[in-house]
Amino acid sequence: MKRNSAAIKLIARENLSGRYSTPMAALLLMVLCSLLPSMLIVNTMSTATVLGIVTTQLLNYMVSLLVAVVGAGYAKLMLNISRQEPFAVKDLFFAFSHHPDRFIIVHLILLVIQFVFALPFDLPNYLNKNMSDNGVLLLMLFGSLANMVVNMILGLFFGLADYLLLDNTEMSAMEAMKESLRLMKGNKGRLLCMDLSFIPLMLLCVLSCYVGFLWLTPYMRAAGTVFYMDVTGELDAPRPEPAPQPNDSFSNPFGRY
Repeated sequence: MKRNSAAIKLIARENLSGRYSTPMAALLLMVLCSLLPSMLIVNTMSTATVLGIVTTQLLNYMVSLLVAVVGAGYAKLMLNISRQEPFAVKDLFFAFSHHPDRFIIVHLILLVIQFVFALPFDLPNYLNKNMSDNGVLLLMLFGSLANMVVNMILGLFFGLADYLLLDNTEMSAMEAMKESLRLMKGNKGRLLCMDLSFIPLMLLCVLSCYVGFLWLTPYMRAAGTVFYMDVTGELDAPRPEPAPQPNDSFSNPFGRY
């Protein structure tokens, strides 16, 4: 059964009901895992030379790959919540003990694709030091928009790869990407509609000085998890009685949206 975005989001809200604090705590930890190394790189590396620029970029890419493995752990946390199984913040590090190289390879391939599309916007900034501030800002704006579009398109094709690797510990990175391509045939439109439906809430979160993303991000990730379970047919399979779970102190602030 192919559920529309409203049905998927409803299930996601039900899955998260009374369980918000753990995904929020895990999200904060994941942000710290990304932010602290990035700040260290920015404050210690010089970008005055080509070597400094290249080194800085390589270090940032290494951090992003490690954070991607943590992100796969966040997907594991969401799978456990959606399946009514025991969950904890420590799920963030699940992928590190289950062949993390597979997740790194998947995200390295995606990173290379993103790099190729971002290069036309980055090169002029690096090579032409005489560019005006307006020119730099314009390039950054177009670069950000291009990166956003590329990320969305890649997600429509390979967005299920992490889930597949989590559920199939012996599956290789390339097998997961091929299986994601297969599963997404005929389902890209549904995922795109669901992703776009979150834009109004994203704007509200921006107006809240980004604090609202503490609630919205787990909601979006939960919806993505439900989408994966719907595509694979798991939602329509008989489910065992869920084990009792303690309720968290935070509830969903987004209502039926």
